[in-house]
Amino acid sequence: MPTLRAAIAALSVLALLGPSASARTAAVGDSTETASPDDPLAWARAVVRARQAVEAAESEADPSVAAGLADEAVRAVEALSSDPAAAISLRALALRAQAAYEAHHGPVADGALAPAEWAALRGPALAALGPNYAPTLRDPAVVAAERAEAERAAGPAWLFYPAEAAAEVERQRGAAGRLTRSVRRNRSLLRQIRHTLARRGVPEDLQYVAVIESALNPRAESWAGARGLWQFMPETAADYGLDSLSVFETGPSTDAAARYLRWLGGRFDGDWHLALAAYNCGVGRVERIVREARDKLGREPTFWDVRDALPRETAEYVPRFLAVAEAMGAREA
Repeated sequence: MPTLRAAIAALSVLALLGPSASARTAAVGDSTETASPDDPLAWARAVVRARQAVEAAESEADPSVAAGLADEAVRAVEALSSDPAAAISLRALALRAQAAYEAHHGPVADGALAPAEWAALRGPALAALGPNYAPTLRDPAVVAAERAEAERAAGPAWLFYPAEAAAEVERQRGAAGRLTRSVRRNRSLLRQIRHTLARRGVPEDLQYVAVIESALNPRAESWAGARGLWQFMPETAADYGLDSLSVFETGPSTDAAARYLRWLGGRFDGDWHLALAAYNCGVGRVERIVREARDKLGREPTFWDVRDALPRETAEYVPRFLAVAEAMGAREA
């Protein structure tokens, strides 16, 4: 164990030097360098690289990039964990790498973790089943294929809504019908929008935001000053690199909208109904209302929980989006 203590001490020195120094030290030597507590400095460098790999996989918002980073993180941690002396100190890092990997590729091979660690990784609901419970693992490819088929047939789960909200969506069908009739002939623009959204890692069905915002008119302007296909307000447009000309251009404005929507999705932990509400009336207002509802309900609220507290236009915005999605064939009504 003395070599392990020496390696930890080396890591402490790196931490005191700051992130940039850690990054410079991690870059010393090539990627094939053997990491072992028998060589404390080399092992410390490998630990820094592994931590950086895990942090990169956790923070990357683009799924297509994050999936590869998750692979790299698992390999980096496995290389360290193969040493018996290092295994205990790196177990928490291994769990984080495992979680990042599973988020993109599904469950890993059986036996990779102890049953208690499976429970810790999968969350409180699984942990409550007891330390000896090990879930049945399925081939990630089979799980992914089943999910893709289910979404192809019925649309992604976030396009559904509770039964008590059906009347609100129904009230929007007239407006949705008028919008979809006016945009159906512009299929090529919708294909371009879908491609950009997919490249930026957000659901392609968010294309319907442009339908309800501007009826796919890149030159649209509102009385409030919103402009373009996605009806950016000047402040938000500037934040995402759009000027008074590019906000009216389909390519730049759609890329900016995809990045903004991805940020909103992360801000509301993947609740796209709340993200859409924030797109309409602003992040700060929706977050305040959600926070107040959370305190009252004792759980995370949905859009339908806070709908009555939102401005009327926003309260109608999400039901209208869902009605347009149904009218455009995004899911079976």
